[in-house]
Amino acid sequence: MLICDIFTPKLLLLMNKKALVYNIMQFPDKIKLFNDGIQKEAYAVGIEVEYFVPFRPGLFRIIDDFTHLIISGSEVSARADMPWTEELTRLINIFVKKVKKILGICYGHQFMARSLSGKECVFKLPVPEYGYTKVRLTEHKLFNNITDPVCLQLHHDAVRNLPEDFKIIAENDTCIQAYQYKGMDIYGLQFHPEFGPGAAGYFLDMVKNADPDFPNFYKNDLKDESMLEQNGLFIRNFLGL
Repeated sequence: MLICDIFTPKLLLLMNKKALVYNIMQFPDKIKLFNDGIQKEAYAVGIEVEYFVPFRPGLFRIIDDFTHLIISGSEVSARADMPWTEELTRLINIFVKKVKKILGICYGHQFMARSLSGKECVFKLPVPEYGYTKVRLTEHKLFNNITDPVCLQLHHDAVRNLPEDFKIIAENDTCIQAYQYKGMDIYGLQFHPEFGPGAAGYFLDMVKNADPDFPNFYKNDLKDESMLEQNGLFIRNFLGL
């Protein structure tokens, strides 16, 4: 058998894909948990990933090497101007202009809405959303094989009043949970599909130990951890686009 015979069209397509992860977490352990969660799904799909933190030299010289961009969550508010605000805004605009694929998660979801439509689209929730909640999905290729998901929420900010450029594709009783921008493969997810039960427990315990009001805003629609097994498909479906 010739070597080329083992490369199916699907495999060849994946070999031409490469994802850039822009991680804005503030502490090494959190950076690692996010990157590990993404890597698990990237491995399942068979796509190469490189991980960046803000201000990595030479980032903009290698943009054309990447087909996908994933923007992480963060401990800071997407409403705040941060040292990386200009760099991340430029990165998003380049990916949009070049019709590349973007997935913003939590802070990434909020910041992308801000960068593409203005600060007024991001607001602070009256009550933080932490824990596991049911999310209502529309029929969409990003949600292939995902049924009645229960998703991890770790946020104080959310998005609202999105202009017509944005299509809302998922919601829950608290806020917009997912959108698509201009019909392109550009998406925001308010929740965290990258964290399994162990990582989720780490983040929830940190908030629980720091905020005595935690029991009053913690939500738990999770009846069985097995319900979380499908949630990695949010990332795998994106990377497979």
